[in-house]
Amino acid sequence: MVGRVTVKDLEQLYYLEKMIQHENKRLDELRASVDLHSPGFSDMPKAPGARDKLGEVVPEIVDQEEEIKHSLLEYEETKQKLLHFIRHVPNTRIRLIMMLRYIDKKTWQGVADELGGKETENSVKKTVYRYLGEKNTITGHA
Repeated sequence: MVGRVTVKDLEQLYYLEKMIQHENKRLDELRASVDLHSPGFSDMPKAPGARDKLGEVVPEIVDQEEEIKHSLLEYEETKQKLLHFIRHVPNTRIRLIMMLRYIDKKTWQGVADELGGKETENSVKKTVYRYLGEKNTITGHA
């Protein structure tokens, strides 16, 4: 994260996690489609023109596993960048709000509940948005 950090930058971890969940679901579906115990898989000769489902799906499985590896690497890199940015926020309250929201992935209401006191969903959200809008251009944290 170079330059100005936005809410969209901070939300990337959430969406990367959703993408990884989607990719894992797809991998599970591919693996289920090649159930080796099904009657379609035997060592008997196949009729001319018959499809080799296993031969078609295995490369897809390998590709999907690679996608997941890349997404996991991107997730970890993004998380480290976010942590670096958040750790350099000078205000402890704002830093805690950001950790709870963007690293722990709590809802805004969950963040307010965790902080307690007179905090509300709206107050914690505005705190972060104000910080990103005002402070980030001055401090240049990235």
